[in-house]
Amino acid sequence: MQTASIRPIRAAAALALGTLGLAHVASAQQVTVYGAIGLDVISASNVYNGTKTGSVVKIDDNAIVNSRIGVKGGEDLGGGLKAEFDLESSVSPDTGSARSTFWNRNAFVGLKGGFGSVRVGHQWNVSDDYMCGYFVCAYYSPFLMPGFYAISDYYDNVIKYTTPNVAGFEGAVMYSAGEQPGRGSAGQKFQAAVNYGRGPVGVGAVVFSEKDPNGVATNTMYELGASYDYGAFKGRLGLATAEVNYSYNGTTKVTTTTGAFDATLVDVGVDVPLSAAATASVDYVLNDKHGSGDDTSFVRVRGTYALSKRTSLNCNVIYLKNSGNAAFAFLTDGQGFNGKAGQSQTILSAGITHAF
Repeated sequence: MQTASIRPIRAAAALALGTLGLAHVASAQQVTVYGAIGLDVISASNVYNGTKTGSVVKIDDNAIVNSRIGVKGGEDLGGGLKAEFDLESSVSPDTGSARSTFWNRNAFVGLKGGFGSVRVGHQWNVSDDYMCGYFVCAYYSPFLMPGFYAISDYYDNVIKYTTPNVAGFEGAVMYSAGEQPGRGSAGQKFQAAVNYGRGPVGVGAVVFSEKDPNGVATNTMYELGASYDYGAFKGRLGLATAEVNYSYNGTTKVTTTTGAFDATLVDVGVDVPLSAAATASVDYVLNDKHGSGDDTSFVRVRGTYALSKRTSLNCNVIYLKNSGNAAFAFLTDGQGFNGKAGQSQTILSAGITHAF
């Protein structure tokens, strides 16, 4: 009888200890739902549909802060070591639909601590981590141009390591496995970056290499960026070279597939704080295709006005010019970014964004 009376007490004690343990785990883990939603009203000239061009007025996702929803969090493992994860999906608020793969922006898990961080999964490249401080990013940006996509992009099957920041210096490497049986290098991507940012000075460099699905052709890109904050304004400079669909026979460059591309990209930008709530930016971008006059350039003027910490108004004015047979366009009708050769494009947009 005595033993039977003790059993409920022991069970209650075990349940209490278990509850305390769960409470401890819950307090060590943090999960945050976050995101942003924004819409622009856009007017664009020379929108090409493969047959003809014309002007169009449309409502689309915000060009400065793309709409997204995400869940992120982590766990304190003790000794300065933390686990982290992020799941983030693009949203098209004009239609209410998700875009392609649901977790298309981030889907990674990793560890971080005094050694830096290691993340595994679908995620942004290391160029996006640093070069968007020198090149103009978000939409209407040079990374949408042929050959320069690796300025800001996300990839599957990525292992990314980022060093700790030491006196302003930081570096990162990224490897994306091609996962082609019997072809170790086929489809793989590699990118490495180094950056210095302290006080008013910023300087960075990136190298990128990619193999095609056959492991034959190599796409390579090199980037340099620099910025200086003068107080009244911040000056930025981004330089990049891209060679797409080339391989090397010894030291000789050989075109291995059609659509070869060899070009230099220059982005000169200025950011100006107009007030505590308003900022303006101006960028001039030139895509100079080597050995031809098929060049593309554009000027982008951006403006934002913060109504609060979470809500802002924004506008864009873009004038894009194609020379020779260059046919790039930011807005087309079902043609990707392929406009009509030699045709210019003017884009005006205004919108609102709310972050949560």
